[in-house]
Amino acid sequence: MEPAVEWRKVFRMTTLVCSAIVASIFLYALAVEILKSRLGFFAGLARLSPVRPLLFLFYGLAIAAILATRIVNRQLLRGGHRDLFEEKVLRLSRASIITAVLAELPALLGFVFFLLTGSSRDFYFLWFGSLALEFIFFPRSGAWESWLRSSDSKA
Repeated sequence: MEPAVEWRKVFRMTTLVCSAIVASIFLYALAVEILKSRLGFFAGLARLSPVRPLLFLFYGLAIAAILATRIVNRQLLRGGHRDLFEEKVLRLSRASIITAVLAELPALLGFVFFLLTGSSRDFYFLWFGSLALEFIFFPRSGAWESWLRSSDSKA
């Protein structure tokens, strides 16, 4: 089989997995809106009086997830110039999926924070952060091609 055809199959599957991860981010927003509409004013499941420390914790974890997304993506793509073509393609796929999962973390943290406190505003701040990360790191055919071409020339 021609290598170009083979990497495109892996790319399509990776894109499908990453799309499912993005869809799950939208499901968090749907769940938030359903809870808000069905329960009217949703005060959260935990009756916490000092919410501010929890807010700082969740935002701190979201920032750590954003930094981890960038670092892990670079680390997973670093090296590999001596790998076989198939291993390079699998490295790209693995990096894309792991990065997409890490990019989902701020939205998940926002959803948990919403469930605990009822704050949909903070949920949407973290949710938009996840969407931005997913948009930035979503697998693109041109980027894969250029990375595969550049890593072939470095080998």
